[in-house]
Amino acid sequence: MPLTVITLKNVPPSLRGDLTKWMQEIATGVYIGNFNSKIRDNLWKRVKETSGCGEVTLSFYCQNEIGYGFETINAKREVVSYDGIPLILIPDKSTETVIGLGEQTGYSEASNFRKARFFSSIKPDKDKNIKNFNYTVIDIETDGLDVNANSIIEIGAVKVCNDCITTFQRLIFYEKQLPKEIINLTGLDSEILKNKGINLTQALQEFIEFIGKDLIVGYNVEFDISFLNKFIKDLTGNTLNNKYIDLIKFIKKEKPFQKNYKLETSLLNYGINEQVPHRALGDARLIFELSKKVNKFLEKLK
Repeated sequence: MPLTVITLKNVPPSLRGDLTKWMQEIATGVYIGNFNSKIRDNLWKRVKETSGCGEVTLSFYCQNEIGYGFETINAKREVVSYDGIPLILIPDKSTETVIGLGEQTGYSEASNFRKARFFSSIKPDKDKNIKNFNYTVIDIETDGLDVNANSIIEIGAVKVCNDCITTFQRLIFYEKQLPKEIINLTGLDSEILKNKGINLTQALQEFIEFIGKDLIVGYNVEFDISFLNKFIKDLTGNTLNNKYIDLIKFIKKEKPFQKNYKLETSLLNYGINEQVPHRALGDARLIFELSKKVNKFLEKLK
């Protein structure tokens, strides 16, 4: 039987324990094993489920032009196929954009640039306040406030795994005319959602996969949860069973004399001088920054 090699970086200790049942660690984070493709596929499925935001690479024998194949999880390099030959694509960093902020937010070029610079700084987060913590910050945008009558138009999330940050953002396909107040608030319009949105079912499936079993954190998060559960129940018959925490409850205890508890006000009171974009990922990123400053929340995680 041909050899299989798996390399790991920043993964939960439990995954390393799982791999040692089938493979030998020959160097730090490098595992080698000799088993059939069925075992390899099941083992890789287990790796996908438990790797969190860690980086994983799988290399194995394959009957193709080069004699081997490979797959990656959360790697900076992407696997692409060219005439059946697996190749590595190194994304051009000069083309990277900040998802959920760009030119369609309704803000000026200067404002977008400032926001992009601020948000890009949180990706490789080394803040000691969140080290060894795992949770996912979520936010959604809707076309109204009534969970029984309105729809989700955007989903955003920031996953925190130790000091590794990964993000999720999906625009939702929308056929109706978006209310003017929502257009003014978010910078989105019906044309953008028709052209760039995806089916809500697909978006929810991908969102559920992204958050896994993580603790969910949000700001006035019960609003987000109620909309998500309504449509997830329509899709699967079930609802999210993740535990969740609403930052606003801790902030009301820490800042009992705050003039109001709008997100904008709380951000300023915790030293975050950024305008709320009212876009799902942009808001989730700000809520993530806020979460690192709310002491009672951090104490809850310990």
